[in-house]
Amino acid sequence: MKKILITLIALPVILAIVIGSDRYMKNRASIMPLPFYFQASAYSDLKVDAPILIIGDRLGEKLASFKNLLAEKLSINLSKPIKIQTMANEGDNIHRTLQKIKMLKRVPLIIIYIGSSDQSYEKIFHTKNIRKIQKNIKLFENDYIRTSLMVVPELSKLIYWPFDYIELSAKVNKDEEKYSDQVYQLRTALNYKFYEYGLDEFFNMAKKRNSLIIPITTPLNLKTPPKKSCYGSLSGNANDGLDRLKELITRKDFKAAFNLSNDLALLNPSNAQIQFLHGQVLFKLNKFSDAQKFNEYSIAYDCQNKRGNPVYNAILRKIAKKNNISYLDYHQMLVDESANNYTFFDEVYPQDFYLEKLIDIISKKIQKRLRL
Repeated sequence: MKKILITLIALPVILAIVIGSDRYMKNRASIMPLPFYFQASAYSDLKVDAPILIIGDRLGEKLASFKNLLAEKLSINLSKPIKIQTMANEGDNIHRTLQKIKMLKRVPLIIIYIGSSDQSYEKIFHTKNIRKIQKNIKLFENDYIRTSLMVVPELSKLIYWPFDYIELSAKVNKDEEKYSDQVYQLRTALNYKFYEYGLDEFFNMAKKRNSLIIPITTPLNLKTPPKKSCYGSLSGNANDGLDRLKELITRKDFKAAFNLSNDLALLNPSNAQIQFLHGQVLFKLNKFSDAQKFNEYSIAYDCQNKRGNPVYNAILRKIAKKNNISYLDYHQMLVDESANNYTFFDEVYPQDFYLEKLIDIISKKIQKRLRL
């Protein structure tokens, strides 16, 4: 009887040790439950010797093509032209941007950042690990646990659920996998979280290293229809109304279309196509503010979105405010201009004229800050 009692007491302890040992061996020490890590050699050769750096994704790369214009505007009262470098590349998510900054021995005086249109360009976690990652995020967002991990990061190897990490090199590998609508939505929700974590760390690091960061919201072409409405987002009896709405829009009978599109949008709030069509109707009726809201909904609910997303812009505004950083709302600027002008070259890139306007705004902000 005594042996049985000892065994019953010992088994849970042994089990806990085994589970703890397994977690400790499989997990990497990390305050945030990131499902990826960079090779030690990734970006180890990066150097910046210019006072101004443009960084981000494909839109940052496009903005960097105007760096000579920015240098010219900033150098008017200087004896020699100011130097501007770029490390923006297509496919660079916030984590690559952050890693590049971490690897720099010397951080530039000013960092211009625009980079939320490529957040899902590459795979940073395995779909099979989503449930475990969600559990780890819940643990991380517990204030007591987070504080403990900040003091002793090694505890993460015991606290977090183990999963298969993805190793990232300096080369960006595009994610070509096709996901079901349900998986796409789950992955998008996690990408929002990881963008928020990465952006917050990026802003904090820039401040600690005495660098002025100029974050810019990603411009979204609200006149581009969504690629796909998510499965199950359309109520069973909505198809007839949708066909009727399309017919009214084709006939340019926007007043008649309004009541129908409004009802459909209220009854099918997550259907990307209906939100977009309602936005179109509102725009034609000169209800520009409401049109913007519904057209942004259509992008957020697009189950095949390959460009920017209003949720990322909302996150940028929130994290910038949290860190007391002034941002440039380039998206809103183009929305305001779009009422009377064609602001985009295609579904992703603004017209050069509006990129030049952005350069002018950036130059004035820098001149004011540096008193040039």
